[in-house]
Order: sequence, then C-alpha cells, then structure tokens
Amino acid sequence: MPQDALMAVHVRNEYYRKGHRKVMGILLVSLAINLLLAFLLIWIVNNPPAPRYFPTSLNGRVMPLFPLNQPNQSDDAMLAWAGQAAVAAFSYNFVNYREELQASSGFFTADGWRLFLQALEESNNLDAVQAKKLIVSAAAISPPTILRKGLVNDRFTWRVQIPILVTYQSVTEYTQQANMVSMLVTRVSTLNSPRGIGISQFVVSPLSS
Repeated sequence: MPQDALMAVHVRNEYYRKGHRKVMGILLVSLAINLLLAFLLIWIVNNPPAPRYFPTSLNGRVMPLFPLNQPNQSDDAMLAWAGQAAVAAFSYNFVNYREELQASSGFFTADGWRLFLQALEESNNLDAVQAKKLIVSAAAISPPTILRKGLVNDRFTWRVQIPILVTYQSVTEYTQQANMVSMLVTRVSTLNSPRGIGISQFVVSPLSS
C-alpha cells in the first residue's frame, strides 16, 4: 500500500510537471510571437511605404503616367482641346468677365496665364468691353492644325494654330474680327493640370486675307 501511494504521488507529480512544461512552452511561444509582432510594428511605423499617386480623369478613371518629355495626348485629342481653349479665351462679357476668364485659366500654365492676362490688359479690350457693355464670343473659322511638336527645354510641346472669328456685340454695336491664334502647349504635371498639358504661350494676330 505505501508503494502504491508513492506511485500515485509520483504519477501525479509527473503529470503536473508535464502540464507545467506545456504551459511554459505555450507562454514562451506566445512571448516570442508577441515580440516578433512588436518588432514588425515598430519597423512598419519607422519605415512606412512610399505613397503611390495615380492621376485620374474628372470621372475618376485612372490615367496612365507619361514622362514630361513624352506626349500624353493623341493629335486629334490635342487639336480638339486647343480649339476649346481658343474659344474659351474669347468668351466673356461685361458682367461676368472675371468668372469666365478664371474658368478659362485652367487651359494655361501659371506663366502662360500671367502672360495672357498681361496681353489682354495691354490691348485695352477689357476696358472697351466694360465701357461699351459688350458680349464677346468666338468660333473657329477652320479646324486647328499642329505646326510642329517635339521637345522644348526637356518638355514635350505642340505648336498649334487656329483661325477664329471673334464677335463683339451690344445693344447698339456689332463688330467681328478674324484672328489667328498661335499657342504653345506644354506638358505639365497632372498635379498642376488634370490633362497634363497647359498653354505656355498664346499669341493673337490679325488673320491675313
């Protein structure tokens, strides 16, 4: 009997020792996993992934990225856009000329817009529009054409020409002026322009007959 009691105590103690070893093993594994997770968390916090930017169109469609020394528009798309820009630059009136001109600024680069406004002020057209209460509108006389395209200062550019007919009218006045618009369209970052292009030069001259 004493031997049986000792055997029972031995078996029980061995059972508890095995259980203790299992618990300690589980705790050590858990501690190792927690240390690994803590290390990974610290590494992620100190080494965040670089942000990735995707240009999108106005309707949210992801657009491909093109280097600034490469074209990002087809010739047809460029000509259509240039035609819209030329008409927009000559579409305003004595009431809302500020808003209309501001809306057309989206076609220009920052420097191109500054030069356009400077030329507009020097021409005294805005003063005449306000004084005579004129409405200004424009229409293309013929489709725009690309005179040349290629690199200028490591940026891809298009030289586009479009003849337009500008109309100035009020209650008592109606005049028309045929002009030739020559614009230099330059690749820009999509952070500055959703289309990745902008007018850096906008020159207007009388259309020769």
